[in-house]
Amino acid sequence: MRILALLRVLGQGRSPSVHELAIEFRTRRETIYRDLRVLQDAGYPIAGDEHGRLSRPRLLSPNVPEVRFSPSERQSLLLAARQAEPALPDRTSLSSAILKLQASIDLGAASASTFPNEMLEVWNCGWKDYQAHEQHIAVLMEAILRRRRCRVTYQKPSAATAKSYEFDAYRLLLAGGALYVIGQVPAHAGSTTLAIDRLQTVTMLDTGFEPDPTFDPERCRHDAFGVSWQDPTEVVLHFRADQAPYVRERTWHPGQHLSDLTGEGVQLSFHAGGPFEIRRWILGWGDAVTVMEPAALRADVARVLESAAHLYKHNESVSRQG
Repeated sequence: MRILALLRVLGQGRSPSVHELAIEFRTRRETIYRDLRVLQDAGYPIAGDEHGRLSRPRLLSPNVPEVRFSPSERQSLLLAARQAEPALPDRTSLSSAILKLQASIDLGAASASTFPNEMLEVWNCGWKDYQAHEQHIAVLMEAILRRRRCRVTYQKPSAATAKSYEFDAYRLLLAGGALYVIGQVPAHAGSTTLAIDRLQTVTMLDTGFEPDPTFDPERCRHDAFGVSWQDPTEVVLHFRADQAPYVRERTWHPGQHLSDLTGEGVQLSFHAGGPFEIRRWILGWGDAVTVMEPAALRADVARVLESAAHLYKHNESVSRQG
């Protein structure tokens, strides 16, 4: 988004210095230089001073050149679009973009059967519809780009009423077919993740903000099992031998470690937070997995399984009586 905004600035006929651009976009000069090189590589006629230095870049022509994609780049874009489609609010625009990408493919080199819509099916379970939240997403994207504070009204599923507060949006996050925004509530320390569909109002304010310098999305991803990364802990799981092949063939967490157990089972261990999401995933394996650590998670899973067994027995008894 910053690169597109930079292109917009240059397209207005302005010729600011790299130092001024770094201040405007609240980033380093090295980052602006890198963005300028990306635009040059894409074919945009960006020049510097008479010595060729880009310290004061300018766009030579207001005419935007055609951006050409290689066949593999087009196919990659089409595949990515098909996978992201369920979480987008405006599927009509995506569909038209897909058609344009398909039309740009040389039919002499690739038959219609190579189009992703005919070679890839994307099935999603439990996806959310974001059409009603399109405006909220647009405001958040602009706020992220311009680093402007927002005022949001947010309704937690467990809360009786919604709360309104200021929020600094850092970036959007697509995880598990759902869309979130990661940021910080200025009144509190640490980052916060909000589900887009639970936002009732989003208003961009005139107040700017500086992101927390300690915010590291890669570290957050490594410390989380899903979209929650508070209080990471060491999780050790033992999987039964018949399920071991299915455990080994996937990466369940970026920091996971697999080791063989006696009897051809497998041990999976990782360091992550988000006990609710971890527990829900573990329960999906039924009796094929045993929680070894931590003790609190082991007790929690055992309690849920006992409760579920009691519920099934009760329902079976009622059914027989009926």
